[in-house]
Amino acid sequence: MRLALLLGLSALQAFAAETWIGVGYGGRRILSHDGLNWEITAEWAPEGKDDSNNLMSAAFGAGKFVVVGGGGWSKDTQAGHILISNEGTKWEEVKKLPFRINPVVYTGRRFIAGGPERTLWFSDDGIKWSQGAQAKAAGIPSWALWFRHGAFGNGVTVFMGEAGAKKELYWCMSSTDGTQVDFRSDLPQLRALAFGGNTFVAVGNGVLMTSVDGKAWQKQERPADEKLDWIQWTGKEFIAGSNKTAITSADGKTWQPSGLRSPGRVLWTDGKRFIASSWPGKMFFSADGKTWKPSPAMPPNGINAVVKAL
Repeated sequence: MRLALLLGLSALQAFAAETWIGVGYGGRRILSHDGLNWEITAEWAPEGKDDSNNLMSAAFGAGKFVVVGGGGWSKDTQAGHILISNEGTKWEEVKKLPFRINPVVYTGRRFIAGGPERTLWFSDDGIKWSQGAQAKAAGIPSWALWFRHGAFGNGVTVFMGEAGAKKELYWCMSSTDGTQVDFRSDLPQLRALAFGGNTFVAVGNGVLMTSVDGKAWQKQERPADEKLDWIQWTGKEFIAGSNKTAITSADGKTWQPSGLRSPGRVLWTDGKRFIASSWPGKMFFSADGKTWKPSPAMPPNGINAVVKAL
């Protein structure tokens, strides 16, 4: 009995040692040690907008959290930010650019982020950043390209987004280290991207595409009316969906209906536990993907990404 109690206590202590951070509008940074209860550790504006205060992506590597974002609608207010923290409570801005930086990906060796004017930025420690390759995109003005999604696998970092004066083009760029890039702009609209099982998978409305290298993409058949706006890799399988439906696949090609019913976009999962968020900044936790607990309410500010310390 005493051994069982000790083992139970040990498990609780191990779980309590876990750390997640979330980032979002208004420069909000939130922290949790259980996936359910969140603390606001920093923010720039209590009511965030789609402006330079919007933090959009986060990664963990080299012993630290790195978060990025920015935006803005005028030269006076535009900015891009890179911030770091070792524990998720104290933050330091290490890089500022004229416009948005998003997303950031950790490769296991290097952070790579999308920056202004079709340009990649990279850092081995998250502190000192260097300008990398610029995508050659004939006919697309340098200001008319927006990074949206990023993932790393098979030795390649893949970014996706939209481009063109009317955002009519959907593109993909891939890079091994940030110093060179391959670019194409002939993809359908894709809303989310993940890597797992040696495969990149991107999803959208009625469309799902797979690739092993971020260069050649194969379209997988999906129902035309199926809406997919998020995708995660659990370590064993992909889970993709919306707040109405979810599907799972081990290889990104053959998909099955899932019993998961999320109250918002799933921002993190290990296949057993799930963290989701809905506008404006409502957080939810599930230990099985079926029963969800709402996190204690915080002042509203939308959350864009959640990442866990490894």
